[in-house]
Order: sequence, then structure tokens, then C-alpha cells
Amino acid sequence: MASDLHEYIDAHRDNVLADYQAILRVPSISALSAFDGDTRRGAEVVAHMLRANQLEHIEVIPSAGAPLVYADWLHAPGKPTVLLYAHYDVQPVDPENEWETPPFEPTIKGEYIFGRGVTDDKSQLTTTIHAVGAHLAARGTLPVNVRFLIEGEEESSGEAIETFVRANPERLASDIVVIADGGMPTQSQPALHYSCRGLLYTEIVARGAQRDLHSGGYGGNAANPLFALAQIITGLKDADGHITIPGLYELVQPPTPAELASWRDQEATFLEDVQDATGNPPIGDPSATPLERAWSQPTLEVHGFIGGFQGEGSKTVIPAEAKVKVSLRLVPNQTPQNVLPLLQARVAELTPPGITTEVQVIGEGMPFFTDPSSPAFTAVAAALAEEFGVQPWLARGGGSVPISATLQEVLKADVLVVGFGLPGDRAHAANERTHLPTVYRGVHAFARMLDAFGAQATK
Repeated sequence: MASDLHEYIDAHRDNVLADYQAILRVPSISALSAFDGDTRRGAEVVAHMLRANQLEHIEVIPSAGAPLVYADWLHAPGKPTVLLYAHYDVQPVDPENEWETPPFEPTIKGEYIFGRGVTDDKSQLTTTIHAVGAHLAARGTLPVNVRFLIEGEEESSGEAIETFVRANPERLASDIVVIADGGMPTQSQPALHYSCRGLLYTEIVARGAQRDLHSGGYGGNAANPLFALAQIITGLKDADGHITIPGLYELVQPPTPAELASWRDQEATFLEDVQDATGNPPIGDPSATPLERAWSQPTLEVHGFIGGFQGEGSKTVIPAEAKVKVSLRLVPNQTPQNVLPLLQARVAELTPPGITTEVQVIGEGMPFFTDPSSPAFTAVAAALAEEFGVQPWLARGGGSVPISATLQEVLKADVLVVGFGLPGDRAHAANERTHLPTVYRGVHAFARMLDAFGAQATK
């Protein structure tokens, strides 16, 4: 029975590409309110794709932010129920002048397709839907029960999906959750992620005088919020990159010896990726290896300054207020709730005289961890090995998928992160791209996963 399914997938690549390009043309930037209408349109395009692939009970669910999209097919009694998650929103395109092709006009060059969202996450979204559709078209049935829950706020730390999941545990009841928002180290080496880091995204606000001041009249006597923020962020790390927030590392759940042993095979590929992306060898806290720093250690990064005069020419002003965007990636045992007070205390300690500071939370997400020896992992590993001819690497993820931990908590399900983005795909950057043959293999791989889940013991 396998050949008919995979022959069907190969014969209908044009349909996959057409749907993929249709959703790529929608500028569904959830972080910018100017694109709210486009984000809502993105949800409708996803609903159309689900409908065309024979899913049932399709619903575009309004929210205070971007809509959610739900669909299901529940006609496999006694078989597991698999919840497939993806997101249709994308990052902003800034700086737009660095794009070599229009970010929302998908452009194919050789084996690559370019555009915002081509790898994160519209390829994964398209492949999961078409994998289910291929089963239904080629065989008229599915080996498991399937639910889709697709959101439009993943890139802006939105709250709509969090609220919906907590309010609808029975409607979403599932045995396995597949997060289709991952990657693989090379075109021939798949990966299976059993953990992702959480996120605490903040804005540190520094305030000085009640109004902007003339730097000639008050310079040397008035505190400068921009200088204060520079001092604060410099004090949050030491020269080696070790985060200086007291109590932060005490919360870390260290990797097991077995995990560390499995990561050693992946170290060279990771180092090559870092070198390629940055032009330099990895730098950071020497007490951990580069891979440990990426997967099992917290990080603190600065993303942007706001304040003072930033226009062309000069304006000699000491600003009354300035802001800096700072995020921490969190590992198992760390939560936004137990890390935020530590950050607030350290910022207060570093704040110089004449300045008041406030740490405001912009977004947050919990880390998650799933036992990599679970039956669900065994099934997915077998499916990936069948498609790629090699065993997948078991890995933690350095990024964050905020809803993963909530789905795990509420549904009491095994959560896996699978995807086919590649290290050179430039996710979140200008000229984002992905490898089209790998996208098509993703359809095959997700289709094999459904078969593998269906072969498990009945529930």
C-alpha cells in the first residue's frame, strides 16, 4: 500500500507548489498591526487548503489577535489521534532593501525558493496538509485520527492559541502532538527534536529627567538613559559571555550523560553552521560546549535600542527616556515566572544614580521536554529513517515554540518537533529561502509518520 501513496505524492507536486506559493504571497506579518487584514486573509487561505485536501470541520476561529484555524478527520476508531500544529504568520521583512527578490512574491532559482516564510513556517504548514490530503486522495482513509491547529501569532508571542487550548482540552484531545516547525542539519540528515527552549522577551525602560534636555546646558550634570542602558546590558554578561544574573544557572536542568554522548556526533555539523552563518567560530561561555550553549543553557541577547535622536543630521539632546529590547532563552526547569524576578533584581542592581528602570514583558513561552524513548518518538524516528535512509539525530532545539509546553501540559500528550528547514535557509533574515526537493520529501516524510503512528498499538 505504500507505493500508491508515494506515487500519488510525486504525481501531484504541482498542487503542493501551487498551494505553497498561494500562502507565501500573503504578507501575514503578525507583529505589525498594519498587516492585520493580510493575516486574517492568511487564515482563509489555510482554510481553503485544508478544504481542498478533504479535511473536515474546518473553522477559522476569530480571536483578539490573528485567527486560529482548526480542522479534523476522526474516522479511525481505536487508533491514536495526532494533533498537527503549524503557523501561517511570518516575521517582518526589515531591512527590506537587503532583499534581492520581493519578499512576498515567491521566486524559484534552481532548486531553491525565496521569500518571507518559505522555511518558517509555510513550507511545514503546506507539507503536513498535503501529506494528510495524499492519504485521503490515494487511499480514501487515514491510518490515524487527525486534528489540525494552526495559528497566526507564533512570531509575535500572541496569546490567542494559549487561551484556546486551555479552554478546549476535550475538543483538542490527542495522544500525540507534532509541531511542524523544525529543521534538519543537512539535506540528507533528518533530526527529531524532543525539547525546545522557552522565551522571556522584555523591554527595559530607563527614565531620567522629566523632559528631553539640551546637552550643552545639562550635559555632565544630568543622567542619560541611553548611557544607563548601555551600562546595564554590559553588566548582564561578563567578558566570557556568562550571564551575571544571580540564581539563573541554579535553575538549569543539566543534560544527561546519554544526551551529551548523542550530541557529540552532531558537534562538527553545528560548528560548521555557526562558522558559515557568522563568519567566525562560536564564541561564548567557555564552561559549556557550543552545542550545550545552544540547546541546554539559557541565553541573553539584545535586539534593539529605542531612544534619543535617530534622524539624519544632529540634535544635541539628552533623552528623557530610552528602551532596549532584551530576551532570554530558557531551558527546562526555567520559566518566565521564575526568571523574570531574577532579571528585574539584576537590572535594579545595575541601574546608575539619577535613573529609574522598569522591566516590561513583551512575550513569553515555556520550554518543553519529552522523553526521547517514548513510542511516539520511536514511530517518527522509523518514518524519518525510511524516508532518508539514515537514523535521525535526536536533538534539543535552541529556538522556542511557545505553545509546545501548553499542549503537553493540557493534552497530556507526547510532543515532537519535526521539520525540514535547513541551516542556510536564513529564517527571519532577508532573502529567506528553502530547498524545494526537501520540501517535497517533507510531504513523503509526514505521510510516513501517519502510517507509523497508525501501526502502533490501538488505544
